[in-house]
Amino acid sequence: MQIPYLSLQNSHHMPNTEPLVSIIIPTYNRAHLIGETLDSVLAQTYLHWECIIVDDGSTDNTDAVVQTYVAKDTRFQYHHRPPEHLPGGNGARNFGFKMSRGEYVIFLDSDDLLIKETILNRIGNINFYKCDFLVNLTGSFRKNIGDSEIIWNKLFNKHSYEEHLLRFINIDIPWHTTSVTWNRKYFALNGIWNEKLIAWQDWELHCRILFLKPNITIIEDRPDHFFRISRHASIGKLIKTESYFDSVYIAVLSINQLLSDNAEVFEYVKKSYFKFICNVFIIYPLKNSFNLFPIKIALKRRFFIGCKRIVFLKYYLKGLVFKSFKIRKYILGNYYSKHLAMTQMESTYLKLTIKALNK
Repeated sequence: MQIPYLSLQNSHHMPNTEPLVSIIIPTYNRAHLIGETLDSVLAQTYLHWECIIVDDGSTDNTDAVVQTYVAKDTRFQYHHRPPEHLPGGNGARNFGFKMSRGEYVIFLDSDDLLIKETILNRIGNINFYKCDFLVNLTGSFRKNIGDSEIIWNKLFNKHSYEEHLLRFINIDIPWHTTSVTWNRKYFALNGIWNEKLIAWQDWELHCRILFLKPNITIIEDRPDHFFRISRHASIGKLIKTESYFDSVYIAVLSINQLLSDNAEVFEYVKKSYFKFICNVFIIYPLKNSFNLFPIKIALKRRFFIGCKRIVFLKYYLKGLVFKSFKIRKYILGNYYSKHLAMTQMESTYLKLTIKALNK
């Protein structure tokens, strides 16, 4: 059950006794896009919000664009990430959280959009359910809302926290960064972004939180925010660097430690966990021509619970052989064309999954 969408008749007269909502936006060289994002914030029918934009070292005219909004409405704040926070979106988000005052917090990407009733309806649902964090459905757009029917993923309110965790381990990322509205006190005690990560930071944060058995409410019916589909996303370059895979290793190792400390949870996910390790640290590196990266992982002192190094290396050698175009075609024979077609069909979903892991 979920409460109906709230009436908007008196939304513009909402008193400041309503909870303050902090919208935190990290940005880097998005001068050409961030205006649309800030317009969607400015259009909110819920009035008691603050929007904290944190620049991560932009070299374009982001300053000039954002300053026009600061001059227009005092609810906007603009900061540059200070040196005590590491470069990257995580450092900018943590600093933005430090500067915020809201009882509830939303992390919004600087090229994505909210609908006008996003905050109004989220606060209504939070007041009704009294949850640790609320999750809403994410839609997509290319140039304008409505030009894409792709949704981020399906959401299931009846799922247990173990089932949500299993979806993350299956790289079936259930929700987007902006999907979540955090209770400030809960996030301050249990959250905070890992600033050492340049990739998979939201995966690590949400998995880490799920081990605490939070009270989650999921609103399944329709999107209330939209992520931008862009072929020029920075992830296209990032995934080809070894630092990307190093970051993934750090993120997975964080969750691996929690699995080691929680035998019951590990028992629930163990059938998928080894497959996950092989996908992330064998298949992905080989696809991106980092052929020696799996060896680097296998030689690390800290390996993964329930995963034998010798079996990992066996799968690596098979993957290395199978990577060869001629060998793959020979082994698959008449099934090669079907295999290639399936790969192409999966490419769109894979791109969206990759974006989810690196927001």
